[in-house]
Amino acid sequence: MLSQRFNKLLLVLLLLTPAIDTNAFWFSVPDASEVIVTMGAPAKKVLDPTSIKLLVWNMYKGKNKSWEDDFIFLKADRDILVLQEGLMNENMEKILSNDNDFSYLLATSFVYKKGNKRTGVVTGSSALPIDSYYKKSRDLEWIGLTPKAMLFTEYELRGYKKTLLVVNIHAINSVPWYLLARQLKQVGRKIKKHNGPVVFAGDFNTWTKKKIKYMRKYLSSLGLYEVNFPNGDKRMKSSFTKKILDYIWIKGLKYTNSYVWEDIEGADHKAMSVELSVKNQ
Repeated sequence: MLSQRFNKLLLVLLLLTPAIDTNAFWFSVPDASEVIVTMGAPAKKVLDPTSIKLLVWNMYKGKNKSWEDDFIFLKADRDILVLQEGLMNENMEKILSNDNDFSYLLATSFVYKKGNKRTGVVTGSSALPIDSYYKKSRDLEWIGLTPKAMLFTEYELRGYKKTLLVVNIHAINSVPWYLLARQLKQVGRKIKKHNGPVVFAGDFNTWTKKKIKYMRKYLSSLGLYEVNFPNGDKRMKSSFTKKILDYIWIKGLKYTNSYVWEDIEGADHKAMSVELSVKNQ
């Protein structure tokens, strides 16, 4: 009986959360025209399809003392940065805005009313994207009632007619597996339409067996392959279930030099890096 009542409560929350006016809470959600913020300046016009150096990192909003030094170290010699938990406080915004090597796009998930600080996913690149767009999660976190933004960026590849699609995700967390599934399907519809190589990476918040199982089954059905790491067990894990949260998935690409930066302490998550090349060059 208790289980049935709990399931009914979950169903009610599932139906109601997309319609909640979140602007009445401790945060606000910007209008569609104000979601994406541009910072920095790109150094290159196109990416080299034979070597695309990727970094993926949930930055924990720059809370840790060594974040700035670690960020500067990790981004050196990279081509694309796929970052989660960006927070536009004075320090982080200054570092990204004054960067002469990367162009940054922030897709705002929400804005803290206290201090008017934006937070969301950030994608940086040494080449200017030829297209960019975002999707907001259809559902809200059940704890906090916040949405999540997914950022899509496309890049020209030197000597290659097809473009590279990079998808940056910070998945909704405090929800059951079927709401994560719905968010992944939002991305999947875009990936199916893209005629070219794909990177889909970030913090998937896969803290249950069901979430991991669904992620792997669905993304594999889209033709994506999971990047493996020699020290992959050093990635961030759920404190409750010990399941890994951060992943890199690719399509139409080969990879080498995959590594988890286990000794970097600038965030609670460990940064992941990999070198990619386009297949059939």
